[in-house]
Amino acid sequence: MKKMSLGEGDVVSVKVSDSTYTLAQMRKNGIMQFFDIVQSDDHWSGIDLNNVGSLFFVFVADKSLRRMFTQKLSLDAVVRSTSLVPKQMLSAVIGNAGNYGADLVELTDEYSSYGAKVLKSDIRPSADLELIYRCEMAGMQGDPEKLRMRLERYFEKGINWDDAKSFIFKDVPLPPRRVRDQ
Repeated sequence: MKKMSLGEGDVVSVKVSDSTYTLAQMRKNGIMQFFDIVQSDDHWSGIDLNNVGSLFFVFVADKSLRRMFTQKLSLDAVVRSTSLVPKQMLSAVIGNAGNYGADLVELTDEYSSYGAKVLKSDIRPSADLELIYRCEMAGMQGDPEKLRMRLERYFEKGINWDDAKSFIFKDVPLPPRRVRDQ
């Protein structure tokens, strides 16, 4: 899908593996919503994304990810999600001598991390583990293989985790396995 351009509201089919597909929708300001839906073929119809759970919302470089997308779905095939886009994210803080951390921020009204309001500085695993598990990193996702591996791990093992968090929070264990809705 080299020539596909995506705008707010567009829904795409995402190839996770040779026999696994899921759906994602472009939302505000380059944020993409990924859904807890998977099937073995790439034929979608009659799906209301308002009735499907969200896996995560992340900023994406959609041009870099295009090879993951197999098709843009028509308005007839899928009802677009109207769920609120979360405004709280973790913003990485890279310090001297390999010291890493994050702040909890609230995105601007335009859903930008530039100018985001810091809600809590210096997030620490010992005190903020639930925040680390719940909130996404505010950085741009542009590596299709990393994103594909995250989706594959979730659909195979029930673990929804951005490996960038393991870089920032060195000793944080993977979150508990989530039992998927069927």
